[in-house]
Amino acid sequence: MESCLPLMPGRDDEFLRLALMSIAELERQVERLERDLSDLEEGIDQPDEE
Repeated sequence: MESCLPLMPGRDDEFLRLALMSIAELERQVERLERDLSDLEEGIDQPDEE
């Protein structure tokens, strides 16, 4: 069966998981992604090497 999702047809399961999340779960997911993006933009601090 061909996917009905236009942009990434191989990712139906991931889109379905997001579609079934509650608003609170989606907000937590967005916050986590924003922190990850911020870390990438600022550079991730590496632990001190001993």
